[in-house]
Amino acid sequence: MKKYILYLLAFLFMGLSFTGCSDDDDANCSPKPIVGEWRMVSWSDTSVEGMKVYLHLTPCSTFELFQRIENTHYTKYIGSYSASAGILSGVYSDGESWVTDYKYTLSEDGNTLTLETVNEPVETSVYTRTIIPDDVKNTKSTRAPANTRRVL
Repeated sequence: MKKYILYLLAFLFMGLSFTGCSDDDDANCSPKPIVGEWRMVSWSDTSVEGMKVYLHLTPCSTFELFQRIENTHYTKYIGSYSASAGILSGVYSDGESWVTDYKYTLSEDGNTLTLETVNEPVETSVYTRTIIPDDVKNTKSTRAPANTRRVL
């Protein structure tokens, strides 16, 4: 009987040791100052009245973009991003890259994120740290019509 208990314990121990997290799982999950939930407050020095945009950047280099532009409902886009040396770039889940890369700056208090396009014409968008409302977060991922402009 003791023999069976020892075998059982050995198998349990081996099973637990294989289910731990690997270093590869956390390779892209590192705290970055820009990680968080953001709301666009201005775009190219103009008010964003009539346009609502939320951006969620995760520590694992994925993003969710929620936008309501000339629409009554939000469109959700997902994908991955990279932030390095002050440059933010991304790829949507359908494989399409963002329109451009962005130079990013963060305010001293960490509550304002400014994105400036690296390509001409230079456009600047400003985001403030926020909590994205649940009704926005619950928007299903959709593919907008081809003529819908993505903010990023």
